[in-house]
Amino acid sequence: MLENLMFLEKIGQGFATIMQIPIIQYHYNSRELVYQRKKVKLYHYKPKVKKPHTIPLLVVFATVNRPEILDLFPEHSFIGGLLESGIDVYFLDWGYPGVEDQHISLNDYVTDYLHHCVHYILKENQTKKINLLGICQGGLICLSYAILFKNIKNLVLISTPIDFSTHDNIIAKIFNKLEVETFVSLVGNIPGTWLTEFFISLRPFELVGKKYLRFIDHLSDQERTEKFLRVEKWLYDAPDQTGMSFTELIKNFYSQNKLIKGEWYLGSKRIDLANLTIPILNIMASEDEIVPVSATRGLKNYVGTKEYTELIFPSGHIGIYISDKVGNSMSRAIATWLEKQ
Repeated sequence: MLENLMFLEKIGQGFATIMQIPIIQYHYNSRELVYQRKKVKLYHYKPKVKKPHTIPLLVVFATVNRPEILDLFPEHSFIGGLLESGIDVYFLDWGYPGVEDQHISLNDYVTDYLHHCVHYILKENQTKKINLLGICQGGLICLSYAILFKNIKNLVLISTPIDFSTHDNIIAKIFNKLEVETFVSLVGNIPGTWLTEFFISLRPFELVGKKYLRFIDHLSDQERTEKFLRVEKWLYDAPDQTGMSFTELIKNFYSQNKLIKGEWYLGSKRIDLANLTIPILNIMASEDEIVPVSATRGLKNYVGTKEYTELIFPSGHIGIYISDKVGNSMSRAIATWLEKQ
């Protein structure tokens, strides 16, 4: 009886603690907003070394989640690791699309928003080329950009889906059955909350039951509790997806796998992976269930570059940026590879 009362008390304390999430503020390594195009923002981080790498690196996250996960814990974040390794970091924030943005397409993201950000960096640094790093769906945007434009020196991809037909790609199998056009016609944009709940539903016990039981067992650990709350804030802070871009993503990639077939077009221009001839660093997470290794590593069979490198880190799709197992080793590996190029 006493144990039951103590457990109920823990649950009450845990619930009260979780209620603090809305007031938690994101913190970042020192950065400055340097350019904005409508809702898309470009930030420049303050270097942590006296002489950063001469070629700037633009980091592009997916539109599906907020990019804060890359700098969620500034003292030991992915971005912080790049800065400590001497990288001159620019950071793209896609913002929060509203109903007025429902017709924004993947072509807009690549040839308009990303292109203007790259152009700003080139002009600001008086250089002809920069390095580009794309993550997940942001990787698809970046590799498309690197094929269309010749102002990228090196391309880094992390957890980027390339082949959507592999046997263990659970997300592709589910999305392939989604009546996306009907769905979009009803809601306009895809609610970020819907996507969050969808991804949680793939692992309900681990991401709901088990996670919260671990949380209430460690309420006395202030540092651990603070970390948990920041991740929860990020998880439920997912922006809506524009109806047009989400429809294109599902139909052209998940359903028809057009990228590796050479049938993917942006406007009138074909995105031919064979035309990707710049050096590529392709990074994967060994425990990734959202973008399994099998969906990513096939890239080497289609690109035209002779300078292709693969790295695999022991973590999941999101854990790769915040887990103790990876730490700053991925940031250092990227910096080392860029320096060699």
